[in-house]
Amino acid sequence: MILFLLFLLNAANQGVVIVDNVWFYEGDLKTRVINTGDIIEIIGHIDGRVRIRVDSIVGELSSGVLIDFDGEVAEDRLFIFARGYYDQGEFDKSSVLFETFIDFFKWSEYLAEALYYYGMSKEELAVKIGHADTLGGFLYNERYNIWYYAGDAYMDILEDFGETRFAPKASYRLLHILRMNNLPWHDSVPLILEETRMWEEFTENYASCEEHIPALLELGYLYRVLYEITENATFRKNAAQIFQRVMEEKPNSSSSAQARVHLYELKKGENIYKY
Repeated sequence: MILFLLFLLNAANQGVVIVDNVWFYEGDLKTRVINTGDIIEIIGHIDGRVRIRVDSIVGELSSGVLIDFDGEVAEDRLFIFARGYYDQGEFDKSSVLFETFIDFFKWSEYLAEALYYYGMSKEELAVKIGHADTLGGFLYNERYNIWYYAGDAYMDILEDFGETRFAPKASYRLLHILRMNNLPWHDSVPLILEETRMWEEFTENYASCEEHIPALLELGYLYRVLYEITENATFRKNAAQIFQRVMEEKPNSSSSAQARVHLYELKKGENIYKY
C-alpha cells in the first residue's frame, strides 16, 4: 500500500489555470473559484477533462481551462497565453503567467522574451496602481515593489541573455526605472549627469538597436535640463547636436519631429524643466 501511494504521488504532476472564474466542484457542490495563474495538482485525464486535486479535494475541470506542465506543447501554449494577455492589456494575468513560465520552463528558448514581457507587465501594473483610488502611502509602497521586480527581470536578461535582441530592450527599461525612482531630481546636477552618462553609454553600446533613437532623445532632453539649471552653454550645444543627429539618422519620422521641436524651443529659449 505504501509503495502504491508513493507511485501515485510521483505520477501526479502540476498545471496552471489560464482563465478566470473557474468553478471547482466537490461532487455537485461548488467549493471555490480558481483563477488565472493558480497552480493545481493534476492526477489524471478522462475524456477531455482533467482530474485535479486542490487542498486535498478531488474534482474535474475541462482541459481547456488549464495547461498541464507535462503536456506535449505545454511550454508553447503557456507562452502564447501569457503573451496574448499582454497584447490584450490584461497585465495582471500576463504577469502571473509569465512568472509561472519563468519558474517552470527555465531552459526554454522563449525565456529571454518571457523575462522581458514579465518586466513590462509589472511596469504597466505600476502605472495602473499609480492611478488607483487608494492611500498615497500604500500606492507608493506597492508601486515601488512593482518597479523593483520589473528591474529584477531585466537584470536577469542582461546577465544571462546579453547577446540577444532583448538585452538593449532590458537596458533601456532599466534606465527608465532609474528615472522613475529618482524623480524629482531637485536640481541635482550630479544626479542628472550620472543619468546622462548612462544614456551615453547605452547609445554607444547599442548603436544599431531600435531603442537607439529614443535613447538619443532622452539624452538630448537631459542636456536641455542641465542647460536650464546651470545656464552652461556647453549643455545647450550638446543638446542641439544630439537633436540634429536624430533628424539625420531618422528623417521623416515622429522622432525627427520631436527633435525638430526641441531645436525650435532651444532657439526660442523655451523651458521644459524649469517653468
